[in-house]
Amino acid sequence: MIRMLLAHPSRLICDSLRTALDNVEDVYVVGCATTSEELYFLLPHGNVVLLGVELEDATAFDLLEEIRITHPRTKVLILGVDEHPHMIIRYVEAGAAGYILQNESVEDMVQKLQAAYQEKAIISPSIAAAIMARLSHLANLEMPLALASARETQLNELTVREGEILELITTGCTNQEIAERLVIECGTVKNHVHNILKKLEVKSRHEAASLFQMQQPAMAVGD
Repeated sequence: MIRMLLAHPSRLICDSLRTALDNVEDVYVVGCATTSEELYFLLPHGNVVLLGVELEDATAFDLLEEIRITHPRTKVLILGVDEHPHMIIRYVEAGAAGYILQNESVEDMVQKLQAAYQEKAIISPSIAAAIMARLSHLANLEMPLALASARETQLNELTVREGEILELITTGCTNQEIAERLVIECGTVKNHVHNILKKLEVKSRHEAASLFQMQQPAMAVGD
């Protein structure tokens, strides 16, 4: 059963919603809150919260943060929002499981409450498109960071000797010059270079050198 908690600064609106929901099957209103104190007192008794954009002493954003931390399984729907994708996405990112538009009917509201209780969401095509665009934007922001982290991991997999050779490659040294500086055979250098290119998944010394330079000073060559 949906144990509904109503939270809105207007007691009249709370009472009206309670009257409308009293006749809905499988929905039981556990209480109405007009302040954050009343909300926090009632939270343990409900599993779905219908939350106005603000109460007498707190905004929905403040309350969403607290509810997400203290009652992570409780579903929160924001009541009375305009269909502005930017604001709705902000509520979703803050932890809201859904939203009720100002011009929606009680039947629409009940459908969204039931969907949230069932781990689902009812949203308009325009909001769905906005959320997809937002996710795509976030993915594009994260990809360079993920790639940099992967590259750093590859560099950390190099041995100390491979790290020394890679650093000399970066300065423009040939295999022979590297062999002379490290007092090893040229053939040994070639083997190390081959392993370096393989570990870094690059095709040339130039690519390996560029990768090394991009990761400085974060790189720490492992043993």
